[in-house]
Amino acid sequence: MLPVKFNKNGGLRLQAFRKARSSTFMLKRSLHSRILVLIVGLISVGVIISIYWELKNREKELLEEKLRASRFMAQPILSAIYEDMLEERADMARHLINSLSKGEGIDSLYIVRSNGVEEAFKDLKTIEEVKKEFGEVKPEWLTDHMDEPENVARGVNTQEFKSALESFRKDWKRGAVNYIDKTDPENPVFTYLQPIEKKSKCNTCHATEGARGILVIRTSLADMYHILAKGRNEWVISGILAISVGAVLLSLLIKRSITGPIRKNVEVIKRIAEGRGNMSERVEVTAEHEVGYLASAFNNMLDTLEKRADENEKLFELVTKSKEEWVATFDAIQDLISIHDKDYRILKINKALARKFNSQPEDLIGSRCFELLYNCTAPKCNCPHSRTLKTGAIADAEVDDMVFEGAYKVTTFPVYNDAGEVWASVHVARDITQEKMLREQLLHAEKLSSVGKLVAGIAHELNNPLMGIMGFSQILMDTPGDKKLDDIKDKLRKIYHESLRTAKIVQNLLTFARAKKTEREYHNINDILKHTVELREYSLKANNIQVALDFEEGLPKTMVDLFQLQQVFINIMNNAEDAMVARKGKGRLEIRTRRNRRKIEIAFCDDGPGIPKEIIHKVFDPFFTTKDVGKGTGLGLSITHGIITEHGGTIDIATAEEGGAVVTIELPVVEKEQWAEVKKAVDHGATYSDLTGKKVLVVDDEKSIREALYSILSAEGFKVETARDGREALEILERTKITLLITDIKMPGYSGMDLYESVLQKHEYLKNRMIIVTGDVFSQDVKDFLAKCGCPHILKPFEPKKLTGLIQEVLSEEAKI
Repeated sequence: MLPVKFNKNGGLRLQAFRKARSSTFMLKRSLHSRILVLIVGLISVGVIISIYWELKNREKELLEEKLRASRFMAQPILSAIYEDMLEERADMARHLINSLSKGEGIDSLYIVRSNGVEEAFKDLKTIEEVKKEFGEVKPEWLTDHMDEPENVARGVNTQEFKSALESFRKDWKRGAVNYIDKTDPENPVFTYLQPIEKKSKCNTCHATEGARGILVIRTSLADMYHILAKGRNEWVISGILAISVGAVLLSLLIKRSITGPIRKNVEVIKRIAEGRGNMSERVEVTAEHEVGYLASAFNNMLDTLEKRADENEKLFELVTKSKEEWVATFDAIQDLISIHDKDYRILKINKALARKFNSQPEDLIGSRCFELLYNCTAPKCNCPHSRTLKTGAIADAEVDDMVFEGAYKVTTFPVYNDAGEVWASVHVARDITQEKMLREQLLHAEKLSSVGKLVAGIAHELNNPLMGIMGFSQILMDTPGDKKLDDIKDKLRKIYHESLRTAKIVQNLLTFARAKKTEREYHNINDILKHTVELREYSLKANNIQVALDFEEGLPKTMVDLFQLQQVFINIMNNAEDAMVARKGKGRLEIRTRRNRRKIEIAFCDDGPGIPKEIIHKVFDPFFTTKDVGKGTGLGLSITHGIITEHGGTIDIATAEEGGAVVTIELPVVEKEQWAEVKKAVDHGATYSDLTGKKVLVVDDEKSIREALYSILSAEGFKVETARDGREALEILERTKITLLITDIKMPGYSGMDLYESVLQKHEYLKNRMIIVTGDVFSQDVKDFLAKCGCPHILKPFEPKKLTGLIQEVLSEEAKI
């Protein structure tokens, strides 16, 4: 059945005939000519083959006649030769050859001696041999006898003659040989070679081999080719006449039996296809053969199509309506939707995305997605569309670098062809700018909530080392002057250790509480857990919580956000602590890490009451909490679940059989190509002999800090000057040139920020020779300043060797420049 389609008005259109409308009658004419040409061609080939066959047979017959004539002519010559030998004569064969060579059609007739070069009777060589043998010759032997100085027989240089001579020399009794000599292409010659055998009487006049030779009879073939040409012309003319008459008869037969009925069928089809006919018109069936069967089949098809016309019209209307509804739905969605093919070209785009470009969807179709959406020259390395094309799976990514502002969650869905291959993807971009902002605010709020809980414990924890510092300081002040130096050093050592302990507590708290943009780096999970436990150590001990650490050695690093994971671990430890304290006032928390193939497994196991089965599926829901009002926000585990999911991991909570809750986290081991952990090694144990005598200016509003830094740096060999604010520092810089400037940021009057700007204007040589010392990490202006100036900085409090190491590094870099 031929393919058809209908317009929305119900009119039938035959697709196959519609495409061939302009070539219908040409097809009719070409069919007639093709059949005629094919049959005439076959007949012509047959005639040509017949003529060729007849010519070859005729040529063979004529050559056989030449062969018979040559054999007939050779017999008397051979007889004359042997007769001359028997009668000891030397002239009868010569005269006979001369007579026969003048016959009609004879090109040449001669005898070639056994050496294959010389022609007999052309010189006196044989007569001289006879004279030498018998002492005399008869006069008649010399009558009309030629004597040419150069005797080379005709035709002896052809390859055919040489081949025949070789065969004769092997066996002189073999039969004659014949071939056509085409040395002269315009006058080919039939050549007959008859070997002359040696008789016993021949040795009387000839040497052993001299008694042998070859009789050569060369007959012209001009008459034969003339006969063949004449016959060929007659046969060709007869064939042309026969083919012409046959072609006319065949043309009439083809028109009557094939092309005539087909033309009538095509006319009916053409009228229906062009709308000039109607569905009730039928093709006339005129014969019971293939053409008639074709007409009957077409009539049956028209019957079927006429019945289905109404159904197709309704179906067309339904499809049109469905398409309009789909387009309306597609354009009504406010997410940015487009369809991209394998070449990253946009095939379809909804109005919401087109409005972002102040354009219409049809104007953007055909653009490359990475050029239109990201203004890039190539697809991005983490492109969801590329991943979907490669894997056939749904892919997503969060992006904030589209050509229009905002953060978007991009998801791509595969589109398959009939072969089951992905050939395109549906690209959906959802604006998550507000959602992301709220998520970050919630995360930071939860973190600050945890900080508030930490501060209470840390305040007590700070009091312990401060108490030690105050006590040992008082002892030193009350120590008599004659006290041993070792006792004084011991007290100072204890004061120093307690100071380090205090600094570490403060730094851990500040590190956890610092608001920081999400940034993943390579970290060791064991190290993060150790630092987090240190942060919660005092509170856990105060609540009688025993912590057991079971970390697998050699755990691989992975790409994570340090601060977000600290938030996760703090939330889990807080929940475990609250549950164990509420149940029995003490408890045991075990934290273990393991490597499981390409994943890192982290487990928190407590011996609290566990989680009831009826609520365990709700623990990750936002604002769900089992604590009393005012004691929990219900966001901790929800945020924890979101952070772990963003890291490509999983988190699971279960109740152990022996009691207590088990929180299991799995994080993927993320490798980074060509990653090399670079550490700038500073040899703190080295002596800084090259720093001796170099001038350093220390600027700080705290007198104790100025005096401490003065003593530390002087001990390292520096010449140190101090200033209590920025103005005093500038006065010193006006009268002396220094090597390095160390300054605080927050100072009354003229701050470190003001000093930095003045130094850039008046003392530019110090641009890369400044170190910032500060204890403020929360103020936004401090963070902005440190980011802007790019100067190396160190946080108070710090160990003296860290400062000297940083000084060495700064001066070394300056020396390289």
